[in-house]
Amino acid sequence: MKKLLFLSFTLAFFASCKKNKDDTCTLSATAVAGNHKITGVRYKASPAAAEVDYYSTLYTDPCERDDVFNFNSNGTYIFTDAGLKCVPPNDDNGTWSLSGNTVTIDGDAANVDAFNCTTLTVSITDYFVVGDKLIIVFTRQ
Repeated sequence: MKKLLFLSFTLAFFASCKKNKDDTCTLSATAVAGNHKITGVRYKASPAAAEVDYYSTLYTDPCERDDVFNFNSNGTYIFTDAGLKCVPPNDDNGTWSLSGNTVTIDGDAANVDAFNCTTLTVSITDYFVVGDKLIIVFTRQ
């Protein structure tokens, strides 16, 4: 469950961004701050393996699919069991930071693969086994 929660937090963190005056999106803690929802998860069992849609595998209960991550600019986050509530609710909070293309949530790091101010894509390698890759897509709410 802890890996699933980290995955959720990591994905949520990278899904957001705000455009600046010159209509570009710059990855920063300020740009990422805000509410995000995980909208996609893909998995590669090895570098040569095809990506597999993993969203339904990780989020088997509908109450998990509408949860919201609020990444605060002060380095804290609040995870809210929004919409359909799980029993018991999965509300949580903790800390996060961004350094270059690495986001760290509660001490666990993930790579930012893409960021366009609407969606954020992050990945974690060696997540379940050595050589695998978990890819998470966050969408700003």
